[in-house]
Amino acid sequence: MTRLLILALIIGWSTLIMYGQEKTDSIKSVSIKHSFFANIYTGFYYSLSDQAIPRTGFDFSTGLLGYRADWDDKATVTLIYDVTKTTNEIVVTDTSGNILPATWFKGSDYTAFLKMAEIDFKPYTWLEISVGQLLNQQYLTFQDKFWGFRYVSTTFQELYRFGSPADFGARVTYKMDKKLNVSAGAVNGEGPFRRQDNQGTLQFFGNAEWFPVQGFTVKVFADYLPVEGKDPRSAISFFSGYKCDKWRLGAEYNRVENQSNIKGNTWEGTSVYGAYKIAGQWQILVRWDNLLQTAAYKNAHYIIAGTEYEPYKGLYVSLNGRILSEGEIPWIFMNFGAKF
Repeated sequence: MTRLLILALIIGWSTLIMYGQEKTDSIKSVSIKHSFFANIYTGFYYSLSDQAIPRTGFDFSTGLLGYRADWDDKATVTLIYDVTKTTNEIVVTDTSGNILPATWFKGSDYTAFLKMAEIDFKPYTWLEISVGQLLNQQYLTFQDKFWGFRYVSTTFQELYRFGSPADFGARVTYKMDKKLNVSAGAVNGEGPFRRQDNQGTLQFFGNAEWFPVQGFTVKVFADYLPVEGKDPRSAISFFSGYKCDKWRLGAEYNRVENQSNIKGNTWEGTSVYGAYKIAGQWQILVRWDNLLQTAAYKNAHYIIAGTEYEPYKGLYVSLNGRILSEGEIPWIFMNFGAKF
């Protein structure tokens, strides 16, 4: 796998060199377009069940700042800082499993971190070479946009942690007649919060997106993470969806084998989601997650249904209800989003 990656990088570098020689022997001056963008997602929730912990509160899921520079459509640089919880709680137990008191510094639940720092070279309309901290094609670059209600909830794979949102690595993408995009690459495998491990293992991935007719998409993603002395982790996901002016409907199946490189630790689930525009500023949204096996749930269901109101372009309000079959816990959410 590593040798194939090196070969792919050499071919990509050679392509860039040949492209530059075909154009000119001097550095070409092009116009650079600069743009800034930001997202804020917040809200309030209340549970109708006293079994929910916490039962009520104000929520803040995203505070994102981004910058993009475009070199005459031949290269693009994107830099994004996001806010999330980057630390985990520590639990110390004795040999019998009893929890012991421990003093430690947890860190903020709202830590700014580098989510994306990507350089995209586009020597030809059919070829793109990407390096840096890349957004994960497993779910973030396509399903997240198709779902379209990130300020309400992230998609299945992100919500239940079937993969990292981003990682440091390289990717090559071939775009064929606007009908098929095929990508392959490798990343460190540690996600956006950690550097490469001492063993230098790499996580390899492939992604294909097929657009047979306008509005219809079929997508397949797979990755593979070998770790010396442990069982290799692998993931695969399938997505199919149709979108038009008034409505959209998508479905996905996701599976992870040997999660955390633990043999037999299989995670699996499906998600079906859609939206229908009932008026110019109003939509209804619905989603059903079938949690066959995740870190916390087995044979459970999570349902979201509600409305969205967009008073101005880029400002969103959603009143929605949710229920988790595990414990039969229902919630009412009021979510707010801003993109500018």
